[in-house]
Amino acid sequence: MSAKTAIAETYGDALLAYNAGDYAAAFRIFHTLAERGHIRAQEELGRMYAKGEGVERDTSEASKWFRSANEQIKALKAYNTGDFETAMRMFRPLADQGQILAEYIVGLMYANAQGVTENYPEALKWLQKAAEQGESKAQFSVGLIYFKGLGMPKDYAEAAKWYQRAANQNNATAQFNLGMMYGRGQGVPQNYVTAYMLLDLASAKIKAAADAKGNISKSMESSQIAEAEKLAKDWKPKYEM
Repeated sequence: MSAKTAIAETYGDALLAYNAGDYAAAFRIFHTLAERGHIRAQEELGRMYAKGEGVERDTSEASKWFRSANEQIKALKAYNTGDFETAMRMFRPLADQGQILAEYIVGLMYANAQGVTENYPEALKWLQKAAEQGESKAQFSVGLIYFKGLGMPKDYAEAAKWYQRAANQNNATAQFNLGMMYGRGQGVPQNYVTAYMLLDLASAKIKAAADAKGNISKSMESSQIAEAEKLAKDWKPKYEM
């Protein structure tokens, strides 16, 4: 599935549109988020279908989204409280239906041996399904599996590819890991400017990134540092929808 990039439209954007009376825009954003497994968006979408706001009134469709939100709330509660057997039983059918959050959670459970035997090929299968649909946390997880060679030989080039997609969506850990790879030339051509830029972006959330950026700067000319800082300043995320 080829991913389409766009400036992200968030749950907050949908609420702003809704409160401004732009029900069509609110419905469109809520629907996109709901399909990705956003529970509150599913609840709001259900209410819009129930009321006929931005869409023709459809109680059946409303019930579907309310039910989906309720199922995920129960499944997440089970997962977060360590009841992995229940979580897997509830998330697996949703993952089979292509629900992104469920694919991601099922993948994590196989990777972390949560309620199931550790199985990295199975973990990769589910995480990659979510990653291909644009879930940045899944993209990072896929990159990590390839980088560490979990259940397979290490593949730095493949790791860099998935880290890049997550980094493009402002995943700070992916930016940090990819920045380190550019600094070392692992799976990508060594490029201190790109490394510095990525570490600069990640440093807003990860302290170690700021330290790594300082270390890389010792191998750079002042003009390269200026270029990297400008790239970081001008950088904008490209979210996959």
